Amino acid sequence: MEVEEAPGAKLTGRESDVLRLLAWGLSNRLIARRLDISEKTVKNHLSSIYFKTGAAGRTQAALYARHAGLTGPGEAALSAVFALVPGKDAPPAGRALTARERGVLRLLAWGLSNRLIARRLDISEKTVKNHLSSIYFKTGAADRTQAALYAQHTGLLAS
Repeated sequence: MEVEEAPGAKLTGRESDVLRLLAWGLSNRLIARRLDISEKTVKNHLSSIYFKTGAAGRTQAALYARHAGLTGPGEAALSAVFALVPGKDAPPAGRALTARERGVLRLLAWGLSNRLIARRLDISEKTVKNHLSSIYFKTGAADRTQAALYAQHTGLLAS
């Protein structure tokens, strides 16, 4: 699922900064600290970003930022996520995702909710949550957005 920018919509410099940090996987709190603004201001910028880009949420906005070239390509940008988040180590090496986990991650990266992933794969929502826990552990992702970015960086969305 690709998010297209609305015709003529332009992000302000601050919105671009917020979107870039969001695409690195930072929480609203960390974005606020990094930009020396309040979390409420971050939320306001995100609302504007979602409206201007047509994104339905954080994951789609982060993928839009990658597509629009607001962040660096490949693993360098992914490592930036872990360098910017205090106490976060790089993704563990050698822990391959199962075929089912890759399927769940691909649907998550397309922006589907747990309920829709469960319906699409004909499994329960609890099973989706279990797969997501395993995916987060294996990839080092802290949340859905970081997991979706991981999927994009590793080429999972292209396959």
